[in-house]
Order: sequence, then C-alpha cells, then structure tokens
Amino acid sequence: MKNQQNKGKQIVGGVIVAAFVAAIIFTVTKLSGTVTDIMNTEISRTPDAILASAGIEEGMNVSLPVVYYDQKPDACVDMYDIKLSKELKARQFEWSSCDYIRKEIEKGLVGSELDEQLLPVGKGGSLTPNKGLEDMTRWFTEVEGKSKVYNGVLKMNYSTERSEFEFADVEFYPLDDVEFKENDSVNTDGHNHLFTMNFAVPFTALLSGEEEVEITTDDDTFVFLGKDLVIDMGGIHDASTTTMMISKSGDVYVKAGDETPAFTGVTIDKSVGSILRIFHADRDSENSVFKIKFSKMDLNVTNVKIADSGEEGVQIAYDPSDLTYTAPLGESLVLKPDNTKGKVILATIEGGVVLVLSVLLTSAIHFIFRIREQKVKKN
Repeated sequence: MKNQQNKGKQIVGGVIVAAFVAAIIFTVTKLSGTVTDIMNTEISRTPDAILASAGIEEGMNVSLPVVYYDQKPDACVDMYDIKLSKELKARQFEWSSCDYIRKEIEKGLVGSELDEQLLPVGKGGSLTPNKGLEDMTRWFTEVEGKSKVYNGVLKMNYSTERSEFEFADVEFYPLDDVEFKENDSVNTDGHNHLFTMNFAVPFTALLSGEEEVEITTDDDTFVFLGKDLVIDMGGIHDASTTTMMISKSGDVYVKAGDETPAFTGVTIDKSVGSILRIFHADRDSENSVFKIKFSKMDLNVTNVKIADSGEEGVQIAYDPSDLTYTAPLGESLVLKPDNTKGKVILATIEGGVVLVLSVLLTSAIHFIFRIREQKVKKN
C-alpha cells in the first residue's frame, strides 16, 4: 500500500513539475516571440518622435543654412532694335523699370539634371525675361562686378501639432544690409532687390504618404531631388505655389496650385538619405515673396549653436557636395516602433497570467493529491 502511495506521489509530482516547466517554456516562448516580432516590425518613425530624439521642441530655434548672391542690375535695352538683340539676351536681372516684360512661369529654363558642380544648367527660354539664361554662371557663383556671395540662415518655425517646419516672408529681402547693394539704381524703396539663393535640405524618406514640400515664390525657383528636377517655376512671375508630394510607394508627384498632382518620373527609396536642393532668384524690383514648408518629413538635424545668433538651437545638417549623404538619424534603431511599449506590456501581462495559472494549477493538483491521500489513510 505504501509503495502504491509513493508511486502515486511520484506521478503527481512529475505532473506538477511537467506542468510548471511547460508553463515556463510557454511564457519564455511567448516573450521571445514578442521580442522577435518587435525586432522584425518595420520601424515606424513619426516626425514628432524623430524630432524629439534630435532634441527639438516647440518654439526652438531651427536654422536652415543658405548661400545668397547679391546681384547687380543689367542695363535696359530697346528690344525693338534688332541690332541690340545680343545685348538684350545678356540682360538677366531687373526688368521692372525696363518695360517689355511678360510675367508668367516658363518651364524648361534649366536642364532636368544638375551639372557636376551641382548647379542648374541654363537652357534659355522664349519669353522676354528668359532669353538670356543660357549662361547662369553669375546666379550661384561670385562674378566680379556682377554678383557677391553671402552666407546666411532661414530661421524656421516648428509646429509639433502639425509636424511642420515653415519659413514665410511676403517681404523677403535678406540682403538689405550688405555693402554690395551700394549704387544699385533699383534700390529706391529701402530694400536691396535682385538676388539669388540656394540651399540643401537632407531628409530620410518615411514613405508615409503624407510627406510634402510646399514652396511659394515670385520669380525663378527650381527644386531638385538629388540631381533630378522636380519643381520647375522658372521666369519672372507673381507669387505662385507648387507642392511636392511623396507617395507610399516612393513616387514623387508635384502639383501647381490646385492642379491634379503629376508624376515627376522620380522615385525615392524608403529609409535612404536624400537631399533636396533649392535654387531661387529675385530678378525684378517689384516684390519678393518666399515661403517654404516641410510637412511630416524626417528632416535631418544636428545640435549646434545657431550661427551668429548666440542662441542654443538646432540646425538642418547637410553636406551639399555628397550625393550619398545619409542623415544622422538614418535608420536608427533607437527609434522603436510606436507600438513597442504596448507589445512589451501585453507580453508581460500574458506571461504573468501564465505563471499565475501555473501556480494555481500546481496548487490545485497538490490539493487534490492531499485529499486523496487523506482518504486513503482513513480507509
């Protein structure tokens, strides 16, 4: 009888141990599976999480480095004089006081790709202000007597609610205080008219379907993604808006105003460092409008002291000479999926429940065994 009881105890004990081990294995497997699931989950990087990891907060100073070129006005010529056609074509800056101007956007003034110096290639145009654009050297290169280079910044506003960087100025005269403006006949209203600017903005494509760049300017504006032209607003024109959009598949679309978006033929890969290169010119002395907005985009930033401001802030980081540049954030695994915390909590709860059930099961088996043992003793 005693041997049977011992054998029964051994069987029950084995069952208890097996149940407990099975529970532990199940729990570990569940937790391990959750961790694996988290590691394999596509990195979901919301702009807010990205910017927060880079130290950006609402109202913080966000600086965008820009290179400006102050331009001297060209002399007016009578375009009705055929003999002066060559001189006419040489005029690129200042048409407001020269008459014979047709103000509208003209596409195709630059090539579809940047040159080896990462500058636009002039192609010329048919409208009066654009016939002399075969040689655009002075636009983004310092030429003695014609153009002078200055470094500056655009200080952008950042909205955490809308995940937007934005700069907007309807009276955009960034070179009012430079010495090269002296003796310019067009600067009669206290502003320094006629200038060009270019800058580069690196970003990492999220392919969320919500990434947009909206730009509003008067006069020539060309935006290149890498070396490919995506926004073409050439010519002397009134303030006009064009938006670049990146689809979930990586296709890049643009739309002018409220038009239907059109595919540019350019496609971008996810999580790959890319660079937007913006070129702009103010070629007459009437108005100067410049607005640019980056929405839901992973712009790449670095913690630096803002140039000449004396303030601590962040600056858009870029290397305009390197087409293979990958941003500091890149595919950083520091930025976990949005639902990581939830999965870990759920796995922990599930594991805890399994352990509790294992203990209860063990206790129940032990309790049943003790009752049976007591009955055997009574008999």
